[in-house]
Amino acid sequence: MLPPLRRLDPEEWQLLRLARLTALKASPDAFLATHAREKGYARERWQAEFDRGEWFIREHDEKVICMTGVTREYGAPSDERYLEYVWVAPEYRRSRVAYNMVGEALDKLKESGIRTVFLYILDGNEPALWLYKRLDFQSTGVRQPLPDNPMRHEEQLRLDLTER
Repeated sequence: MLPPLRRLDPEEWQLLRLARLTALKASPDAFLATHAREKGYARERWQAEFDRGEWFIREHDEKVICMTGVTREYGAPSDERYLEYVWVAPEYRRSRVAYNMVGEALDKLKESGIRTVFLYILDGNEPALWLYKRLDFQSTGVRQPLPDNPMRHEEQLRLDLTER
């Protein structure tokens, strides 16, 4: 049995850094960022990143096995959030770890009064799309090209937590 998903405290910004860099190294095509770029971020940048939202991890045998973040976009309604940084260590994939992690994060959001959750998914990431569809996320119809590669796109998905 895996330990519960836990929210990182502000003093744990270095654990966010470690988890994020681990994810970028293990899954370089799953994110818009790169390990090389984020590895060079200064402490202040990581602390600012931490301050953008709430960050959740699950550890097993002193190793981060999954992580996600929940952020609020500038100017967005107070009951809306974005799901970001969703990642599961390769050896834990296809074992319900991602489903349970995202489900727990969504439950925490609903309990805190959040009504709507958005996320963006890269074209071609079929395992993630399958996961989000199982959790009842729906396409908003919004698609946008990637900043570094206008030939690739990402799609926005939305979940109404009042119906969960």
